[in-house]
Amino acid sequence: MGLKTTVAFTSLLALLLTFQPAHAAPSKVKISTLNLKWYGIGGFMWNDAEDEFRRENIKKFIDQVLHDSEIIVFTEIVETADLKALMQDRMDCVTYEGEWSRHQHVVACFEKDKFRAEKFDSDYIISEAALGSGGLRPALQVKICEKKGECFLQVLGVHLAAKNKTEKRAEQLKTVNENLKRQTKRLPTVIAGDFNSYIKEQTGGDKDDMEIFEEVLSEDLVPFRSVTKHIPTYNSGERGRAYDHIVVSQGISVNRVWGYEACAKEPNLEKKFIPYGSYRRYYTDHCPVTAEIEL
Repeated sequence: MGLKTTVAFTSLLALLLTFQPAHAAPSKVKISTLNLKWYGIGGFMWNDAEDEFRRENIKKFIDQVLHDSEIIVFTEIVETADLKALMQDRMDCVTYEGEWSRHQHVVACFEKDKFRAEKFDSDYIISEAALGSGGLRPALQVKICEKKGECFLQVLGVHLAAKNKTEKRAEQLKTVNENLKRQTKRLPTVIAGDFNSYIKEQTGGDKDDMEIFEEVLSEDLVPFRSVTKHIPTYNSGERGRAYDHIVVSQGISVNRVWGYEACAKEPNLEKKFIPYGSYRRYYTDHCPVTAEIEL
Protein backbone atom coordinates (compact mmCIF):
# COMPACT_ATOMS: atom_id res chain seq x y z
CA MET A 1 0.00 0.00 0.00
CA GLY A 2 1.50 3.33 -1.10
CA LEU A 3 1.84 6.43 1.06
CA LYS A 4 -1.04 8.25 -0.67
CA THR A 5 -3.30 5.20 -0.33
CA THR A 6 -2.38 4.85 3.34
CA VAL A 7 -3.13 8.51 4.02
CA ALA A 8 -6.45 8.31 2.14
CA PHE A 9 -7.48 5.16 4.03
CA THR A 10 -6.54 6.73 7.37
CA SER A 11 -8.51 9.87 6.54
CA LEU A 12 -11.56 7.83 5.51
CA LEU A 13 -11.39 5.76 8.71
CA ALA A 14 -11.16 8.92 10.81
CA LEU A 15 -14.15 10.37 8.95
CA LEU A 16 -16.23 7.26 9.55
CA LEU A 17 -15.36 7.25 13.24
CA THR A 18 -16.28 10.92 13.47
CA PHE A 19 -19.79 10.17 12.26
CA GLN A 20 -20.45 7.23 14.59
CA PRO A 21 -23.50 7.95 16.82
CA ALA A 22 -22.37 9.82 19.92
CA HIS A 23 -25.30 8.62 22.01
CA ALA A 24 -25.82 4.96 21.14
CA ALA A 25 -28.35 3.04 23.20
CA PRO A 26 -26.61 1.27 26.08
CA SER A 27 -26.36 -2.51 26.00
CA LYS A 28 -26.32 -2.76 29.81
CA VAL A 29 -28.43 -0.82 32.30
CA LYS A 30 -28.67 -1.05 36.09
CA ILE A 31 -32.22 -0.61 37.37
CA SER A 32 -33.38 -0.56 40.99
CA THR A 33 -36.67 -0.30 42.81
CA LEU A 34 -37.21 1.06 46.32
CA ASN A 35 -40.34 1.63 48.41
CA LEU A 36 -39.85 4.77 50.53
CA LYS A 37 -42.57 4.51 53.16
CA TRP A 38 -44.90 7.53 52.92
CA TYR A 39 -42.02 9.62 51.60
CA GLY A 40 -42.41 13.36 52.04
CA ILE A 41 -44.49 13.14 55.22
CA GLY A 42 -42.18 11.30 57.58
CA GLY A 43 -43.24 7.69 57.03
CA PHE A 44 -46.80 7.83 58.39
CA MET A 45 -50.08 8.60 56.67
CA TRP A 46 -51.26 11.10 59.30
CA ASN A 47 -48.11 13.26 59.10
CA ASP A 48 -47.50 16.47 57.14
CA ALA A 49 -44.58 17.64 54.98
CA GLU A 50 -42.85 19.32 57.92
CA ASP A 51 -42.64 15.90 59.61
CA GLU A 52 -40.31 14.47 56.96
CA PHE A 53 -37.04 14.00 58.86
CA ARG A 54 -35.39 11.38 56.62
CA ARG A 55 -34.23 13.47 53.64
CA GLU A 56 -30.52 13.62 54.48
CA ASN A 57 -30.43 9.97 55.56
CA ILE A 58 -32.18 8.76 52.41
CA LYS A 59 -30.05 10.91 50.10
CA LYS A 60 -26.88 9.59 51.70
CA PHE A 61 -28.19 6.02 51.40
CA ILE A 62 -29.03 6.44 47.70
CA ASP A 63 -25.68 8.12 47.00
CA GLN A 64 -23.81 5.27 48.67
CA VAL A 65 -25.85 2.16 47.89
CA LEU A 66 -27.59 3.05 44.60
CA HIS A 67 -24.93 5.37 43.20
CA ASP A 68 -24.49 3.31 40.03
CA SER A 69 -28.19 2.61 39.42
CA GLU A 70 -29.11 4.38 36.20
CA ILE A 71 -32.87 3.98 36.61
CA ILE A 72 -34.71 3.82 39.94
CA VAL A 73 -38.44 3.14 40.37
CA PHE A 74 -39.69 4.54 43.67
CA THR A 75 -43.03 3.72 45.33
CA GLU A 76 -45.02 5.34 48.16
CA ILE A 77 -43.92 8.87 47.22
CA VAL A 78 -46.41 11.37 48.61
CA GLU A 79 -44.45 14.58 48.00
CA THR A 80 -43.13 14.06 44.47
CA ALA A 81 -41.50 17.50 44.21
CA ASP A 82 -39.55 16.69 47.37
CA LEU A 83 -38.17 13.48 45.82
CA LYS A 84 -37.32 15.25 42.56
CA ALA A 85 -35.35 17.83 44.52
CA LEU A 86 -33.58 15.05 46.42
CA MET A 87 -32.49 13.39 43.17
CA GLN A 88 -31.83 16.48 41.04
CA ASP A 89 -28.03 16.39 41.22
CA ARG A 90 -27.94 13.17 39.23
CA MET A 91 -31.40 12.26 38.02
CA ASP A 92 -34.57 13.58 36.43
CA CYS A 93 -37.86 12.03 37.57
CA VAL A 94 -41.30 11.56 36.03
CA THR A 95 -44.65 10.68 37.60
CA TYR A 96 -48.36 11.54 37.35
CA GLU A 97 -50.88 13.57 39.33
CA GLY A 98 -52.55 11.71 42.21
CA GLU A 99 -56.15 12.40 43.16
CA TRP A 100 -55.59 12.54 46.93
CA SER A 101 -53.31 14.69 49.09
CA ARG A 102 -51.83 11.51 50.60
CA HIS A 103 -51.55 9.65 47.30
CA GLN A 104 -48.60 7.24 47.20
CA HIS A 105 -47.16 7.92 43.75
CA VAL A 106 -44.93 5.70 41.69
CA VAL A 107 -41.97 7.73 40.40
CA ALA A 108 -39.31 6.77 37.85
CA CYS A 109 -35.94 8.54 38.00
CA PHE A 110 -33.15 8.20 35.45
CA GLU A 111 -29.65 9.54 34.95
CA LYS A 112 -30.20 12.88 33.24
CA ASP A 113 -26.78 13.01 31.59
CA LYS A 114 -27.46 9.71 29.80
CA PHE A 115 -31.20 9.46 29.20
CA ARG A 116 -34.42 11.32 28.61
CA ALA A 117 -38.05 10.27 29.01
CA GLU A 118 -40.96 10.13 26.58
CA LYS A 119 -44.66 9.55 27.20
CA PHE A 120 -46.64 6.82 25.47
CA ASP A 121 -49.66 9.08 25.08
CA SER A 122 -50.40 12.30 26.97
CA ASP A 123 -49.12 11.29 30.40
CA TYR A 124 -47.14 8.74 32.39
CA ILE A 125 -50.05 6.86 33.97
CA ILE A 126 -51.96 3.63 33.35
CA SER A 127 -55.00 4.73 35.33
CA GLU A 128 -56.96 1.51 34.71
CA ALA A 129 -54.52 -0.39 36.91
CA ALA A 130 -56.08 1.26 39.96
CA LEU A 131 -59.26 -0.80 39.33
CA GLY A 132 -61.44 2.08 40.48
CA SER A 133 -60.04 2.12 44.02
CA GLY A 134 -60.29 5.88 44.23
CA GLY A 135 -57.37 6.02 41.81
CA LEU A 136 -55.01 4.95 44.59
CA ARG A 137 -52.89 2.31 42.85
CA PRO A 138 -52.37 3.17 39.16
CA ALA A 139 -49.26 2.14 37.25
CA LEU A 140 -46.59 4.38 35.79
CA GLN A 141 -45.42 4.01 32.20
CA VAL A 142 -42.44 5.71 30.60
CA LYS A 143 -40.15 5.26 27.62
CA ILE A 144 -36.45 5.62 28.39
CA CYS A 145 -34.53 7.09 25.47
CA GLU A 146 -31.02 7.99 24.48
CA LYS A 147 -30.17 11.55 25.43
CA LYS A 148 -30.14 12.51 21.76
CA GLY A 149 -31.58 9.50 20.02
CA GLU A 150 -34.06 6.68 20.00
CA CYS A 151 -36.08 5.19 22.84
CA PHE A 152 -34.77 1.76 23.76
CA LEU A 153 -36.59 0.61 26.92
CA GLN A 154 -40.09 0.73 28.38
CA VAL A 155 -40.32 0.96 32.16
CA LEU A 156 -43.54 0.34 34.06
CA GLY A 157 -43.78 1.04 37.77
CA VAL A 158 -46.39 -0.61 39.99
CA HIS A 159 -47.54 -0.54 43.59
CA LEU A 160 -50.12 -3.31 43.78
CA ALA A 161 -52.86 -3.77 46.37
CA ALA A 162 -51.63 -4.79 49.80
CA LYS A 163 -52.51 -7.64 52.17
CA ASN A 164 -54.22 -10.91 51.21
CA LYS A 165 -55.63 -9.73 47.86
CA THR A 166 -53.97 -11.96 45.30
CA GLU A 167 -56.94 -11.85 42.92
CA LYS A 168 -57.03 -8.05 42.94
CA ARG A 169 -53.32 -7.81 42.30
CA ALA A 170 -53.67 -10.24 39.40
CA GLU A 171 -56.51 -8.11 38.00
CA GLN A 172 -54.33 -5.03 38.24
CA LEU A 173 -51.64 -6.76 36.21
CA LYS A 174 -54.25 -7.89 33.66
CA THR A 175 -54.92 -4.22 32.95
CA VAL A 176 -51.19 -3.75 32.44
CA ASN A 177 -51.20 -6.75 30.11
CA GLU A 178 -54.08 -5.24 28.11
CA ASN A 179 -52.11 -2.03 27.81
CA LEU A 180 -49.14 -3.96 26.42
CA LYS A 181 -51.32 -5.80 23.92
CA ARG A 182 -52.47 -2.49 22.43
CA GLN A 183 -48.94 -1.38 21.67
CA THR A 184 -47.90 -1.80 18.04
CA LYS A 185 -44.17 -1.20 18.51
CA ARG A 186 -43.47 -2.43 21.98
CA LEU A 187 -40.03 -1.84 23.40
CA PRO A 188 -38.18 -4.27 25.64
CA THR A 189 -40.06 -3.92 28.92
CA VAL A 190 -39.20 -3.86 32.60
CA ILE A 191 -41.92 -3.80 35.27
CA ALA A 192 -40.61 -2.78 38.67
CA GLY A 193 -42.01 -1.78 42.04
CA ASP A 194 -43.86 -3.09 45.06
CA PHE A 195 -45.90 -6.13 44.00
CA ASN A 196 -46.95 -6.93 47.59
CA SER A 197 -46.43 -10.54 46.59
CA TYR A 198 -47.14 -13.34 49.04
CA ILE A 199 -46.03 -16.95 48.97
CA LYS A 200 -48.55 -19.79 48.84
CA GLU A 201 -47.94 -20.67 52.50
CA GLN A 202 -49.38 -17.23 53.33
CA THR A 203 -52.28 -17.18 50.87
CA GLY A 204 -53.32 -20.83 51.06
CA GLY A 205 -53.26 -21.01 47.25
CA ASP A 206 -51.59 -23.50 44.94
CA LYS A 207 -48.98 -21.05 43.65
CA ASP A 208 -46.92 -18.15 44.91
CA ASP A 209 -48.24 -14.76 43.88
CA MET A 210 -45.29 -14.04 41.60
CA GLU A 211 -45.85 -17.26 39.68
CA ILE A 212 -49.45 -16.19 39.10
CA PHE A 213 -48.37 -12.68 38.14
CA GLU A 214 -45.85 -13.98 35.60
CA GLU A 215 -48.59 -16.06 33.96
CA VAL A 216 -50.96 -13.06 33.82
CA LEU A 217 -48.35 -10.79 32.26
CA SER A 218 -47.27 -13.48 29.76
CA GLU A 219 -50.81 -14.24 28.57
CA ASP A 220 -50.92 -13.83 24.75
CA LEU A 221 -47.62 -11.97 24.88
CA VAL A 222 -43.93 -12.70 25.05
CA PRO A 223 -43.03 -14.23 28.41
CA PHE A 224 -42.30 -12.13 31.47
CA ARG A 225 -40.29 -13.32 34.45
CA SER A 226 -39.36 -11.92 37.83
CA VAL A 227 -35.62 -12.00 38.34
CA THR A 228 -35.83 -11.12 42.03
CA LYS A 229 -38.23 -13.76 43.40
CA HIS A 230 -35.98 -14.96 46.17
CA ILE A 231 -34.50 -11.64 47.34
CA PRO A 232 -36.20 -10.39 50.52
CA THR A 233 -37.03 -6.67 50.46
CA TYR A 234 -39.22 -6.40 53.57
CA ASN A 235 -38.19 -7.40 57.08
CA SER A 236 -35.25 -9.74 57.60
CA GLY A 237 -34.22 -13.22 58.69
CA GLU A 238 -37.00 -15.82 58.66
CA ARG A 239 -39.57 -13.02 58.43
CA GLY A 240 -37.99 -11.55 55.31
CA ARG A 241 -40.36 -11.35 52.32
CA ALA A 242 -39.78 -10.65 48.63
CA TYR A 243 -42.34 -7.90 47.97
CA ASP A 244 -40.44 -5.66 45.55
CA HIS A 245 -39.54 -7.06 42.15
CA ILE A 246 -37.95 -6.41 38.81
CA VAL A 247 -39.82 -8.27 36.06
CA VAL A 248 -38.40 -8.40 32.52
CA SER A 249 -39.79 -9.32 29.14
CA GLN A 250 -38.33 -11.93 26.83
CA GLY A 251 -35.30 -10.58 25.00
CA ILE A 252 -33.81 -8.96 28.09
CA SER A 253 -31.03 -10.92 29.71
CA VAL A 254 -30.03 -10.35 33.32
CA ASN A 255 -26.38 -10.47 34.27
CA ARG A 256 -26.89 -10.25 38.04
CA VAL A 257 -29.34 -9.20 40.72
CA TRP A 258 -28.79 -8.15 44.31
CA GLY A 259 -30.61 -6.75 47.31
CA TYR A 260 -29.63 -4.80 50.40
CA GLU A 261 -28.14 -6.87 53.20
CA ALA A 262 -30.43 -5.51 55.95
CA CYS A 263 -33.34 -7.54 54.56
CA ALA A 264 -31.42 -10.74 53.85
CA LYS A 265 -32.53 -14.08 55.25
CA GLU A 266 -29.02 -14.61 56.57
CA PRO A 267 -27.18 -11.26 56.50
CA ASN A 268 -23.48 -11.41 55.70
CA LEU A 269 -22.01 -9.81 58.81
CA GLU A 270 -18.74 -9.18 57.01
CA LYS A 271 -20.50 -6.61 54.84
CA LYS A 272 -21.13 -3.04 55.90
CA PHE A 273 -24.86 -2.35 56.16
CA ILE A 274 -27.47 -0.74 58.41
CA PRO A 275 -29.21 -3.35 60.62
CA TYR A 276 -32.89 -3.69 59.76
CA GLY A 277 -34.17 -2.25 63.04
CA SER A 278 -32.29 1.02 62.53
CA TYR A 279 -32.89 0.96 58.79
CA ARG A 280 -36.65 0.74 59.29
CA ARG A 281 -36.70 3.52 61.87
CA TYR A 282 -34.54 6.08 60.08
CA TYR A 283 -34.95 5.19 56.39
CA THR A 284 -37.86 3.01 55.27
CA ASP A 285 -39.31 -0.47 55.82
CA HIS A 286 -38.40 -1.88 52.39
CA CYS A 287 -34.92 -2.62 51.05
CA PRO A 288 -33.94 -1.88 47.45
CA VAL A 289 -33.30 -4.56 44.85
CA THR A 290 -31.20 -4.03 41.73
CA ALA A 291 -30.69 -5.82 38.42
CA GLU A 292 -28.11 -5.33 35.73
CA ILE A 293 -29.99 -6.01 32.51
CA GLU A 294 -28.63 -6.45 29.01
CA LEU A 295 -30.66 -5.50 25.96
